[in-house]
Amino acid sequence: MAAPAGKVPIFESAGHAVRFLREHWRAIALIAAVCALAQTAAFVVLGMTLPFLLLVFFISACAHAAFIGRALGGESGKPAAILRDGARVFTAMAAVGFFITIVAFMVFYITMAVLIAPYDAQVKAAGQDQAALGRIFSEAVQAQPATLSWMLLLGGVLLLLLTSRFYLAAPASVDCKRIVVFDSWRWTKGNMLRIAAARLVVLGPAYALVFALQTLASAGIGIAVTDPVQFGALIAAEPLRFAAFYLMAGFIQFVFYAALEAGLATYLYRGLRPTDPRRPPA
Repeated sequence: MAAPAGKVPIFESAGHAVRFLREHWRAIALIAAVCALAQTAAFVVLGMTLPFLLLVFFISACAHAAFIGRALGGESGKPAAILRDGARVFTAMAAVGFFITIVAFMVFYITMAVLIAPYDAQVKAAGQDQAALGRIFSEAVQAQPATLSWMLLLGGVLLLLLTSRFYLAAPASVDCKRIVVFDSWRWTKGNMLRIAAARLVVLGPAYALVFALQTLASAGIGIAVTDPVQFGALIAAEPLRFAAFYLMAGFIQFVFYAALEAGLATYLYRGLRPTDPRRPPA
């Protein structure tokens, strides 16, 4: 893709992501199966703990790196190389996540300020009484559902736009064999809206498909994923049954969402990267 500034081809980029999945589905399915099995084994051994969550994040990064490696060179790579690339992607995404977390806290603070503004006198009267402050906040949310919805929508849009500026970090980290984060911000300058649009075009339907398939998979083993209370209780009450669902859900997620995202990010990276991205900036 030769894409001048501000001219990322939205539908062509989305189509290439789908083409990547169609042409490499066997390798993608194998990578997805291995990574879904690894995540499930981690849950069985560690349970729903912080080490488990970190390991899941790392395995997801390895899967993303393997998909990107396939998209870049046509091969999935050796396990040791995938682990090294996965570590780079993990670190790059953690750095992006840290930055996004700061922004999210800012949005949350502004949202709280807007919601609580009409209750300023009550907040001052409550002082340090956490129970009273909790009741005030609950009342504020119930009284202003539209305000909360608009603020959440604004936060979601902001998240989409910011992550679009960092969207080339993962493929660049795999291709350059070093951790790349803020170079992506420079390379995507002038293309943020088009990248966001391309993501919505291909990943929006993919998300809907993944949700539908995961819901069908859960129904097949008698799990109601749409009932948060029952679903949460299942993790503690029947961990092996949950593990069976987690395995299927993870495989579906990797094949029909993560692979498309890797294909899209790699295609955009190839069009927007500098001529020699491995060379450090002067």
